[in-house]
Amino acid sequence: MRKPLRTYFILLSALSLIFAPMASAMEPKERLAGRTLEVMVGFSNSGGGARFWQVYSSALRRALPETVVRARFNDVGSGAIGSAELFRLDEGALAVGFVRPPDIIFAQQQSDDTPAFNFADANWIAGVERESFVMAARRGIPLDPEALRQSEQQLISPVSDMLATHATVVVLINAITGINAKIVVGFKSSARLKSIIAGDTDFYSVAADAELEPLLESGDVVPLYTIVGNNFPDAVDTSRSLETFLVDGAPEAVVDYVKVARGMGRGFFAPPGVNDDDVAALRAVFEEILTDPQFLAEAAETGTPVSFVGHEEFTRDIKKLALDDPADSAALRKAYACGLDMSEGKIRQCTF
Repeated sequence: MRKPLRTYFILLSALSLIFAPMASAMEPKERLAGRTLEVMVGFSNSGGGARFWQVYSSALRRALPETVVRARFNDVGSGAIGSAELFRLDEGALAVGFVRPPDIIFAQQQSDDTPAFNFADANWIAGVERESFVMAARRGIPLDPEALRQSEQQLISPVSDMLATHATVVVLINAITGINAKIVVGFKSSARLKSIIAGDTDFYSVAADAELEPLLESGDVVPLYTIVGNNFPDAVDTSRSLETFLVDGAPEAVVDYVKVARGMGRGFFAPPGVNDDDVAALRAVFEEILTDPQFLAEAAETGTPVSFVGHEEFTRDIKKLALDDPADSAALRKAYACGLDMSEGKIRQCTF
């Protein structure tokens, strides 16, 4: 009797090895089946974040037919209020937030109040964008950084409002490049580009996308230097990078902050109340969708650029934004204050 019994156990072990990968592959969706996934979309219901969520939510419901996906929009504080609510959820909750972290993190860093939550404690699921940014300038602007620093007439950089990430970035860039730009608010995205083309303003940071490429090729817009990324049109001279425009002693933490704040796009996170097994399941499902050819085709049809960024990489970038080291945090505050003084004409350059 021993031999048949032994043979039975050997056969059972072999079958378990064969079918284990299949069971493991099904586990994330099975774990989420029959439950409700709460989604906080930290954007207005009419902007780019809403457009992404619209196409992504269809793919998510398609991938999880037995999971109820319930979404709500909350763009107060760029999603900060909604994020704070997620962080207060009880253990065992099933929820994710969809936000642009730089907007929220910088606002928290500038506030004297204790932050209601810390994104460093979040479980990042995935990023959905990885962008390349260039400093776009008007035709005829000097390309030499020293010539720009010595310009008698203050340059102008258009922004939408001072709380936007692109405004934060240009303030910090004032400080670390020594190129004195007056920051003028009231320019929405299309208006910023039009003002550069018309020569009414001088430069601002912009994604090197399909909209910008023909303007670079025609020379209507000049690429002053690259800020972050490696996906640039041929018209961009990548040898002129942000690093080649830095002043001596520019803090590395601030330079990294600028690059992450520009290159990092929107991302999904699970608050601390979501347990580890559910986080793993969400990561597996979200990655599957973000790399699915059907979803990518649907996103392309709506003009929504998508780049899957894994949770490890996204978490590393969050840490660069969080500036847990007090010395790095102090350097950022100094650079921002100094950059504002440059914008207001109080000083010409910062000293580090």
